[in-house]
Amino acid sequence: MNITVNINEVLRDVLSRFGEIYEKYHDKKVKSEIITPNLLDYVDFENDEELFTFLYEEAPMEIFGQAKEVENNTISHLVELYKGMPQGYKLRLASDDFGKSKAATLWFLAKYGVVVDEIIFYTIKQIDYVWSLTDVFITADIDIIEKKPSGKKIIVIDKPYNTSLECELRINTLKDLDTFEGMLK
Repeated sequence: MNITVNINEVLRDVLSRFGEIYEKYHDKKVKSEIITPNLLDYVDFENDEELFTFLYEEAPMEIFGQAKEVENNTISHLVELYKGMPQGYKLRLASDDFGKSKAATLWFLAKYGVVVDEIIFYTIKQIDYVWSLTDVFITADIDIIEKKPSGKKIIVIDKPYNTSLECELRINTLKDLDTFEGMLK
């Protein structure tokens, strides 16, 4: 069984960190608490280009590398789940980072001591390919959830922005899983 876990908002709290770093760099507050990935709704950037420049050129190490876990010891729990996986299971982490944020993500994972079989980076155009590599996806990402093919399974980490989307299992945090064995059978 191939299990893929999204990094953002499953392991890493990138939304809160983005707000903190935006306020630091721009000396102004975000418009409200950031609870969705629609970042332009919370800041004064004029367009996606300005947002992407900030995210991926100006401050990727601070936003992606120095972010905290969504909940304390989430990655330690993931490592324990990995250690207890049955023979034939494979654990992959996936993230939609690009540019300098890839290095920042690898640093984030290294500093928390992540242990997995594979780490991949993808674009929105590659979501079908990422799904082809997995049997069960654990995510909070709307694009991943909406592109779930038939015959695949999904576990959704509950967030305000994905509550209306269908899934096989909805949990609050990765720590709600005791094992990967026999999931969703």
